[in-house]
Amino acid sequence: MKIKIGEIEFQNPFILASGPATRTAEMIARAFKLGWAGAVTKTICLNYEMMVDVSPRIAKINGGLKNIELISSRSPENWVEDIRFLKNSYPKSIVIASISAEVNNPGAWQELTLMMQDAGADILELNFSCPHGLPELDMGNTCSDTPYLAGEIINSIKKVSKIPVWAKLSPNVSSIKHLAGVCVKNKADGITAINTVKGFAGVDIETGMPELNVEGLTAYGGISGNIIKPVALKAVSEIAVSVDCPVSAAGGIKNWQDAVEFIMLGASTVQICTEVMHNGYEIINGLQKGIYTFLKKHELNSLTEIKGKSLKYIKPIADLNKQAVAAAVIDHSKCIKCGKCYKACFDAGYQAITDSKNGFLKIDRQKCTGCGLCKAICPVKCIAMKVQDSVVPNLQL
Repeated sequence: MKIKIGEIEFQNPFILASGPATRTAEMIARAFKLGWAGAVTKTICLNYEMMVDVSPRIAKINGGLKNIELISSRSPENWVEDIRFLKNSYPKSIVIASISAEVNNPGAWQELTLMMQDAGADILELNFSCPHGLPELDMGNTCSDTPYLAGEIINSIKKVSKIPVWAKLSPNVSSIKHLAGVCVKNKADGITAINTVKGFAGVDIETGMPELNVEGLTAYGGISGNIIKPVALKAVSEIAVSVDCPVSAAGGIKNWQDAVEFIMLGASTVQICTEVMHNGYEIINGLQKGIYTFLKKHELNSLTEIKGKSLKYIKPIADLNKQAVAAAVIDHSKCIKCGKCYKACFDAGYQAITDSKNGFLKIDRQKCTGCGLCKAICPVKCIAMKVQDSVVPNLQL
């Protein structure tokens, strides 16, 4: 399960993403003991005294969490001590220092770079992507909003950095592919994608008050968790085919299967935060066991053998075959006769599903256009979309 990126070797692909789970060295050390290959510190800045959190600042949403938590309120000097401790205690574990400064303050970025690399950090991760709080200070997502400034920051850091520099990019931009290209052109050694997606937790309709309520007021924040996985998959795959550098995937990774998906779409490593917030550092045991079993099942020697394997299947819509029309096929041995597919097709489709004499539903192939709605809403997965006389090949691992 080892992954080598440049001269740095990760014991497995799993990294703790920057956030609440990497608040202190003591917390990161507990994760390292359990088997996490690396950890990205909570983001470090020079103006740390301004990072005063409100409470509450985390709320549940359907499929994830919404937060308005700021970056670390601990001083860079404290973090220097933490990084030294971690590297002395866990020399094989990879410590990634997340740093942030104002978009027009290259001196601050360089100062933090020198401090963290002198402390022994293996990699720098530039926080170009926090969507709340920091943009008001010309930090965080502001760097992703202005790609040329992101490039200038990287350029200035590379003048003093002796360790790899990764840029953590925001999905809240018009083109993350273009942004990644600017970063790599300015000699970024890697890309982390993505940070949280801008969002809102919701409203209590009985009171009209926001769900994430700070004495009657709220703010827009970052959405994380499995709900943002499709956004992250798209970003990672776009970056993987457009730039020549390692990609560390973050966003919505819940289990080892999610990790494999991201690796098949070009990621070298995967970062996890929200799932740890739900279930603790111990999830690393299931993650490692799942990956090991997967490799053994497919007779693979390493994850490198599947890296990027699925990228070749992603094409523009114009390149997809419009002549071969699929149609729904129902496996009656699994069907529970709930009628959901019938209602969906009748009211939002093509009225292609009808009752048969034996009580089961049937597909009218003359009406079915293969839209896939019935398959999408089937609760027992008994519907497949098939092109007549067509065979879809399995992924060759």
